[in-house]
Amino acid sequence: MNSKGWVLALCLVAGSAMADSIRFERGLVNSGDTAGKVTQVAGKPDRVIQEESDQGGNVGERWEYYLQRKTVQVKFRDGRVVAIREIFN
Repeated sequence: MNSKGWVLALCLVAGSAMADSIRFERGLVNSGDTAGKVTQVAGKPDRVIQEESDQGGNVGERWEYYLQRKTVQVKFRDGRVVAIREIFN
């Protein structure tokens, strides 16, 4: 792929980014952190969504934080962070 193709591809995915960690005002949240650590660093989430399997069983939660120019989603499985996603508004 030429350089123009790479630039176009990067622009298409720039609206959303996955990360292993994210910085909040009070510190850093990393993959593997507990829900308690996330609450300590990021505060209470603005929204909590229960995630279900195809059979309807609870498999975890997604916490959402609404910041100035982005939404931060933190996914939990078994009480630990498994994914962090930034969605830029």
